[in-house]
Amino acid sequence: MNDPTRPLMTKEARETLNQGVQRWFESELNLELGQFEADSVVDYFVEQLTPAIHNQAIQSALALLREYHARIEDDVYALEQPEP
Repeated sequence: MNDPTRPLMTKEARETLNQGVQRWFESELNLELGQFEADSVVDYFVEQLTPAIHNQAIQSALALLREYHARIEDDVYALEQPEP
């Protein structure tokens, strides 16, 4: 689970994201968001997207582990010696 004492992103990354949200709302929706509103939008989407992104990361990690396991298994089988 997410450690609440450890931020999901750096302060600088968060500021950059908030500024991007403000620019997008202005250019696409003609709405001017303040810092608080942009921060709230980012919080909402982070909360909504985190479980799906987390689960996809786990599936990717599992696929990578399966691939490594298969390679190791092949390497071990290659060590077998023929019986007389």
